[in-house]
Amino acid sequence: MQIFVRRGSKSDCELLELLESEGRSSLDKWRGGSRLAKDVPVVAPNWLAALSDESLGIFVAGIDQTLMGFLLARLSTTVIGEIATIEQVFVTKDARNLGVGDALISATVDWAKGLKIVALDALALPGDRETKNLYERAGLVARLITVTTDLHD
Repeated sequence: MQIFVRRGSKSDCELLELLESEGRSSLDKWRGGSRLAKDVPVVAPNWLAALSDESLGIFVAGIDQTLMGFLLARLSTTVIGEIATIEQVFVTKDARNLGVGDALISATVDWAKGLKIVALDALALPGDRETKNLYERAGLVARLITVTTDLHD
């Protein structure tokens, strides 16, 4: 069993669309998931354009020759300097706990360090312990908790 991770490419567009759809379909089970689904834009069916967008870091990973996960990070400029934010990370259920997610995070950390950005942030929903654990294994820890209430009827 050989885990691979690499930058996404044109040949991955169809699988990226499927993986994104599968990952986003589970957002509603977490508190705040429906809001996150609105805040983070769906890439499909524009993966080809996204792959050439220099403000995005898109990585794919899997086992042997089978693509089983992806990660999308977005660069932005803030008052502290340029940061990257992991907006989407998804690994198929069969590949969880095998190191695929860890490989995606590691590649993203290396990419961010190579760009000499000042921070790497990541989004995780309350109660999504798997995602939070994935980030914490890589040294990404909570620095801010956002609380909210829905004010429309």
